[in-house]
Amino acid sequence: MHDHCSAETMSIEGLIGLQRTLSLSRNPFERVIGTLCVAGILKARLTVLPDEAVGQLMVDHVTDLNLLGPECVIVEVASERLLNTSSVLVKTTKENIHP
Repeated sequence: MHDHCSAETMSIEGLIGLQRTLSLSRNPFERVIGTLCVAGILKARLTVLPDEAVGQLMVDHVTDLNLLGPECVIVEVASERLLNTSSVLVKTTKENIHP
């Protein structure tokens, strides 16, 4: 595997690009182990991002879905919800107070 020791200090965008590159590698070790290692680092970095940032990443990077499939609808709704978290929370709270 190439020297990816700097993956831990890479930006989210860099990690996404690196994982995509590794997933297409002809080297089976890079493709499987490299992708899994970068995925672990990416997952750890994503867990500390605010909802709005995760929603924006979904809008920006989840583009390879079947447009006619349910995955696309789920990602669309999740992205909208995450991008508008504060307004959803306010609406939900108001609905719970005044049914």
